[in-house]
Amino acid sequence: MKIVSALQMDKIDSETIKEQQISSIELMERAATAVFEQLRNSYPRLDQQAFYIFCGKGNNGGDGLVLARLLEQQQAEVHVYLLDAETYSSDNRVNRERLPDYLIRTVKPEDRLDIPKNGIVLDCLFGYGLRRPLAVTWANLIGSINHSGAYVYSIDMPSGLLADSHTGPEVPVVQADWVYTFQSPKLALLMPENQPYVKGFSVLNIGLSERAIGQSVTPYFYVDGPLLHSFYRKRQRFGHKGTFGHILIIGGSKGKMGAVQLALKAALRAGCGLATAYIPACGYSIVQTAIPEVMVLNDNEEQLIAQFPQLAPYQAVGIGIGMGTGQQTVDAFRVFLSRRINTPLVLDADALNILAKDSALWSFVPKHSILTPHPKELSRILGPWQTDFEKLERVKAFAAQYQLYILVKGANSAMVTPGGEVYFNSTGNVGMASGGSGDVLTGILTALLGQGYSPLEALLMGVYVHGRAADIAVRSIGTYSLLPSDTIDALASAFLELEQR
Repeated sequence: MKIVSALQMDKIDSETIKEQQISSIELMERAATAVFEQLRNSYPRLDQQAFYIFCGKGNNGGDGLVLARLLEQQQAEVHVYLLDAETYSSDNRVNRERLPDYLIRTVKPEDRLDIPKNGIVLDCLFGYGLRRPLAVTWANLIGSINHSGAYVYSIDMPSGLLADSHTGPEVPVVQADWVYTFQSPKLALLMPENQPYVKGFSVLNIGLSERAIGQSVTPYFYVDGPLLHSFYRKRQRFGHKGTFGHILIIGGSKGKMGAVQLALKAALRAGCGLATAYIPACGYSIVQTAIPEVMVLNDNEEQLIAQFPQLAPYQAVGIGIGMGTGQQTVDAFRVFLSRRINTPLVLDADALNILAKDSALWSFVPKHSILTPHPKELSRILGPWQTDFEKLERVKAFAAQYQLYILVKGANSAMVTPGGEVYFNSTGNVGMASGGSGDVLTGILTALLGQGYSPLEALLMGVYVHGRAADIAVRSIGTYSLLPSDTIDALASAFLELEQR
């Protein structure tokens, strides 16, 4: 799914109206009806709910006015707060006339309002079209929403949040419990810095022109099931263990053999044909006993890795998890990279930490390798950043410079390609924020690379399936108690979903 800019969305709206020979007010009715259906599903007894609808002077406000009419027709209690303005959009005016005057109260940005905490707020003040930050004069009206304690839905965008660029912390912005956005996610909804304003969102398909969307050029995409289905490979009848790749996981040190076990178990669940571990000698019995399906090679050193094996037998290699940064390991890793390796690598954890301390090594990393840093590891590589938008641009530049695929971990993890494209993931939950989750992902990615998926395909599918497995697991476990091993157990169900679709 493409993520388009505000200007592109304007054009797509216009092209839809021309192509489908509808009026702009009909398109507004369609969008508002899509939100109304979501609300009706969430609140089957609308007649027992009170809605406080804040409407701006433009078409986002028009959406709110249509919603007010649809809700009022279902005997819901409706209170409309319409921004006091000299001019309104034509569609806004038409829909205002369709409502009885007693439902509407005009308000100004500096007004303070009392909203019952058992009410439901629909924020329709500003949509994706906001071009500049709101002035501090909006603090009272928006503060009334934020401090009400009511559940807040924002329509298209939380009012005050810029769709395509950074919004400063001093700017008044609605803190939405949920956002219903139309046709395509907006870039700002996916940025961690905007978490206070976007606790979650849904993308509602309102039938905009597929041709116009297809012609829109953008480097940003949202990973969903249909994208994965375009390259997912079903297994053939005569496939065998050699068909599905022999992968190698290199890592571990004394006290950190669990990381290797998690990666290996995940790799097996992700379908690799053969898996081998290369670990310190102290882990040999541990891994051999815990995971009988894998083969084990051990270093001569007891507690750490002091040399690296030849990679000729393997189709993909995951390296770094639990490896440590002892001097012997660092020296051996330098020698390893200097071999000018051609085998695809998945670099995580201590492999990244070693590289971050010696920038000269980056030129030896095989092109199209996959990097999976968590935020602290990423900052060690790039240095500090001020905003998530700046961070993304710096990652894109780094990926282009060294021709790497880089995963920026977090909610809606961003996957950056050497060509500057960015794919945001649509699965996963906060229960994954625990030690070992990254090790699981390293195993999945390595397994997919070993099966012949391209680095981009492996990254998109691996991150999606990892998150989807966690989403399946939390149904019965919850986010507080989710363990990385629970995610591994649910991988089969996540892959089965892809297979069945």
